[in-house]
Amino acid sequence: MANSIPRSVVEQYLSLEKPRYALLVDAPWGSGKTHFIQRATNCQTDETRLYVSLYNVHTTEEFDWALVRAMNPWTDAKEGKVGGRIKEVISGVQVFGCSVDLTKVNLTEIALRRLPDTLIFDDVERCGLPTKQMWGLINRFVEHEAKRVILIANSNEHTERPELLTTREKLVGQTVTIQADIEAAITSSWVNTPSGQGRSFLQNHQAEIKETFEETGHQNLRLVLRAMRDAATLIDDIDPKIVAFREPMKRLLRTFLSLHMAYHGGKISRDDLLSRGGIAPFDLPKAGEKLTPLKKLEQDHPNADISAYSGPTLSVELGCSLFVDGFASKNTVNEALRATHQFESPTEQPDWMRLWKWVDEKDVDLIAIIDKIDQRMRNFELSNPGELLQIFAAKGFMGEYLTGFSAKDHARKFYDYIKQLAAEDKLPARIPSADGSETEYGFEWHSGTIAYGGFGFEPDRRGNFLAKLLISKMDEAFAKGIPDASAKLLASLRSDPLEFRRHLDHGPGSPNYWNTPILHNLDVGKTASALLKCFNDNRTNAGLVFETIGDRKNTSRSELRPEHNWIDDLRNQLVQHARAVSPVCEAQMRLFLRRTMKHA
Repeated sequence: MANSIPRSVVEQYLSLEKPRYALLVDAPWGSGKTHFIQRATNCQTDETRLYVSLYNVHTTEEFDWALVRAMNPWTDAKEGKVGGRIKEVISGVQVFGCSVDLTKVNLTEIALRRLPDTLIFDDVERCGLPTKQMWGLINRFVEHEAKRVILIANSNEHTERPELLTTREKLVGQTVTIQADIEAAITSSWVNTPSGQGRSFLQNHQAEIKETFEETGHQNLRLVLRAMRDAATLIDDIDPKIVAFREPMKRLLRTFLSLHMAYHGGKISRDDLLSRGGIAPFDLPKAGEKLTPLKKLEQDHPNADISAYSGPTLSVELGCSLFVDGFASKNTVNEALRATHQFESPTEQPDWMRLWKWVDEKDVDLIAIIDKIDQRMRNFELSNPGELLQIFAAKGFMGEYLTGFSAKDHARKFYDYIKQLAAEDKLPARIPSADGSETEYGFEWHSGTIAYGGFGFEPDRRGNFLAKLLISKMDEAFAKGIPDASAKLLASLRSDPLEFRRHLDHGPGSPNYWNTPILHNLDVGKTASALLKCFNDNRTNAGLVFETIGDRKNTSRSELRPEHNWIDDLRNQLVQHARAVSPVCEAQMRLFLRRTMKHA
């Protein structure tokens, strides 16, 4: 049984009549010290034992107030600025059986007279009192009152640690340490976990939870319990058909827990989460090279997809949404998991993925896959940019082992195919988005890695050229569709101004013109007319829309410079349209523009 020896020490201490020394329970934050002591002493139900937190106690008066608050849970008002006497502005309160008037009696006297025989002081390292003063206040209970005093602390985190260690010997007669009891913590967590698919899954995979926690090397149970809580919420949202894939789901759980604890424990940053797709798995550092936080995490958790370089169960984008933003919709979660292709039976895997695993395919099946891909290209049916690049790279990888394969001819074939797709308007246009590359072009490309569908590869110079060609042609397709996109944007302004704003704001959804100039393609007069109607119908909505448009002239958003003159013209048109209504309307519009379009 975990911590059986420390528990025996506590029980023995509690049996002493007048020990005249304090017992210190010293362990890292989050290791379950408070929970351990509460269970070992039953202080939450036993009135002869009092639990007191010293968190944020900076004065003698606040120390006394902490005692009174602990004895009387009804005193939930803030302590405020207390003077020489701490008083509650109420009378006739029962304090351990004594009826007193707190407006006339020093609460310290009451506390010293009626305190139980066992006191438990928690958060010692978070107490703001000077160390010697804190020890002095506690020592009166140990030496003069002969009470049993249990101290709970993480001495390694005390701001005056050297002095704490050298001065505690007079007061502390025995010190015990505890280990994080992960099994007990997991068991207790079910009480606060709503029943459902998430809780059932976690209960069936406690071994994976325990192992992942032990791999971290820390003792912080709070981190793992928080990660478990969020994991249950995530799994509740996952399609049961996906949850049925046992091995990928185990890997997803390990990945989620390890990244969650590392991010919320400050071991990795947002930038680290974004760079997961750029680190190759098992790529050891060179001699003398220091391990990055992400590589260290990968070594600590070999059964998790810390690297999103190839085939991760948790993509870079979904990871950032869950850990940094703290939210991902149910649809987003399931779409992202399906896009990894890790939650599919082998027969459902796409051709490009099977092509990457060509060495595992039967000869006849591999030939059939290649023939099918070639047929799709002859019919110009293969137009997904990410799939195109994966097939090009996978065929190139296989070609390294084929006799007579020409990398140059292979690249020329795809080069000509992409140009022909674009010429026939079969290549999709770029989809503008605030979220970046994959949303816009259908594949990720950063840190030298191209990724799509959960698989990443480092392109050679020919692969880089093809990726740039795809981006260029998709940009051309986008430019060709600008008139139609502009008309739709103007129509949304007329029908739903807030929908128009969402197309321009930094948020999820497509298309999203957050960093893409488009407003200068709208008819400025028609736009002003629609905005004036919004202004007259709903000033609150109008304010949001006007602010969004004005912010596009912010000097930090240089990519939107083509819209700047148009926005200036729009302001003038708005004033003119308002003047045509009435002088008062014109005056209101001028003030409204001044308040909302601050950058324009």
